[in-house]
Amino acid sequence: MNKFGIRVIAIGWRKVKKVWRTAFRTPTSTEAILAIYAPCPQEQEWLAFRHSFLWKRLNLWLWLALGCLLTFSLRNIYDFFFPLQELSQVSPVIKNQGIVINAFLLLILIICFGLHKTKFGRHYPGWLFLGSSLSLSLSTQLFATFKGVALPDTFGWTLLFLSQATIMPVCWQLHLISQLGVLGYYFGINTILKLNTGLPHHPELYSVTFILYIFWFCAICDISIYLYDRLQRSEFYARRELESACQQLKVAEVKYRSIFENAVEGIFQSSLDGHYITANRALAKIYGFSSPEEVTANFTNIESQLYVDPNRRAEFIRLIEEKGIVSGFESQIYRCDGSIVWISEKAYGVRDEKGKVLYYEGWIEDITQRKQAEEALQEQLNFLQVLIDTIPTPVYYKNSCGIYLGCNKAFELALGLSKEDILGKTDYDLAPKELADQYQTADRELLVSQQVHSYESSVIFADCTAHDVIFYKAAFAKADGTICGLVGVILDISERKRTEEALRVFIHAVSHDLRNPVQGTVMVLQNLLSQPDKNIALSRSILERMLQSSDRQLSLINSLMEAHVSETQGMVLQRQPIQLSEVIEDAIADLQPMLTANQATLTNLVTNELPIIQADPTQLWRVFSNLIVNAIKHNPPGLLLRIEAIYQGDKIYCSVADNGVGINPQQTQRLFDLYYHSTNIRYSLSLGLGLYLCKQIISAHGGEIGVHTAPQAGSTFWFTLPVH
Repeated sequence: MNKFGIRVIAIGWRKVKKVWRTAFRTPTSTEAILAIYAPCPQEQEWLAFRHSFLWKRLNLWLWLALGCLLTFSLRNIYDFFFPLQELSQVSPVIKNQGIVINAFLLLILIICFGLHKTKFGRHYPGWLFLGSSLSLSLSTQLFATFKGVALPDTFGWTLLFLSQATIMPVCWQLHLISQLGVLGYYFGINTILKLNTGLPHHPELYSVTFILYIFWFCAICDISIYLYDRLQRSEFYARRELESACQQLKVAEVKYRSIFENAVEGIFQSSLDGHYITANRALAKIYGFSSPEEVTANFTNIESQLYVDPNRRAEFIRLIEEKGIVSGFESQIYRCDGSIVWISEKAYGVRDEKGKVLYYEGWIEDITQRKQAEEALQEQLNFLQVLIDTIPTPVYYKNSCGIYLGCNKAFELALGLSKEDILGKTDYDLAPKELADQYQTADRELLVSQQVHSYESSVIFADCTAHDVIFYKAAFAKADGTICGLVGVILDISERKRTEEALRVFIHAVSHDLRNPVQGTVMVLQNLLSQPDKNIALSRSILERMLQSSDRQLSLINSLMEAHVSETQGMVLQRQPIQLSEVIEDAIADLQPMLTANQATLTNLVTNELPIIQADPTQLWRVFSNLIVNAIKHNPPGLLLRIEAIYQGDKIYCSVADNGVGINPQQTQRLFDLYYHSTNIRYSLSLGLGLYLCKQIISAHGGEIGVHTAPQAGSTFWFTLPVH
């Protein structure tokens, strides 16, 4: 066999397998159909319909087969008693056993009837079809084979195939398998067993006429089934599409009727002569009527009855004639009770094929509240404009593209421009490019972060000089949260800069002209005190008091310098991991001479069990030293002091308590202010910087500081340090 023959056999085998799979793909249920055939919803519905159709028609075909079998059984019984001439040519073997064969076929039909009513029959109508068809056709063949003859049951096959094709014209593959089954048995088994027909006039198994007849009969039946199946499928799809279209039409009609009746906006149709053809409930409500019928009945001349300004109807018609549609047509109208409201119309002309307007159709919205809101909004805008105009500081606002939308009088005066020259412009139109670049960069960062920004820059004012300013800016957004611009305030700090410069010069003078002489005096006094008493003309006590006075002056000058640096530059910390108890011990050790001189007793309750903190040990040493020194200076000798520190949550709570004279409540409110000192000058002489510096140091660490006190009840200074 050549390659072409092998290829033809392979192609034929694939086609046979495809036909077999297609024939037995009868679904087990509607759900199974949807699971197996899922190309589209219509295909699923068609397969489900054909499944049901086959099951129902199978029942009809079984009843028809039963009727046919009973009639032929009666014929055989009649022939048994009264021989028929027409059956004289039938093989005696088949003729004598005809009643037995019919009885067996009747049993098969009864079984098929029973299976048809079961779940198996409902789920597998294709299998039941093949089983019943092959059982009826092969039963006689098996009986004939058992008797040793071949039975060319042309008449029975014709009735069987024709009845199946007529009653069940779907799934031609099942019919083809049924035909091939019985014909394959007849020509295959009988050929293998070398049986003949047993008929005297044509005993041969193969007959050209017989084969041609059977082939074309089966082909015609199968083609008819295929064409009817296609026709039924097309009709099913068409019917489904028609049903779907009708259903959609009904749904659309109900939907649009519901929209028309329940729309919030008024919907109308009005004639060319000025009366309403149709109206919905919303329109009736806008006009003050209780039903749409009252609108169509009462309005006979829209121009004079509806509009406060009768010319609005003519304008309405003119716009439609010119543009074909009118939108946002706002007018004042009379309601049925005589009150006046605002409406907005959107309408167009419905035209015929020639373009002639037949009637007007459109929507009406009651905008009375919007008009009132617009008026109120305009009043608010006018008020806000007056308000910002009275602010002496320049104020402006821009959109997200950097275009100025508004400003106040102070902004106009600062730049020396009118509002008309500012609005609609950008920074590049109002400032040099270098400054405009700075402004634009800062604005972009603000719009991204959406936080309040403040920074120092410069602005060219009306006097053509650059002024040092501080910008305060914040972004503003729409109701949906979309950023749409920013508001800015300009604070002129040129005068403050000049003041700071003068203060810096003054502090430098203090540092250079005051501290250096005092330090020189201290060094001289210390040198004198280091000599023997016989070389000193003054008494040692006088020199000691002079040295103490000079130390006190130097301390005051240093405190003044530190307060100024903290105020202008902020407190700078050198953080490192520290154990708080060690800092406290160092502070106590340094102050031990002062404690001894003032007969003060200090109790340290701080242990090493506290957690390690990130802090500046030098600055914390100053806090504890200032609090201890402050307590000693403001109280008489014999003071009792107690230092505690406990761990609470995420912070350490520290306290320095004494049993001294206490502080008045009025003084505690300003105790940590710059240059504030206690009125108890009997025991103290200072500028009031110690507690101020303590507050600056604790705030720089992220903590808080305060005092609990009462007159004659002692004081407890406390502060917190976060544990990070």
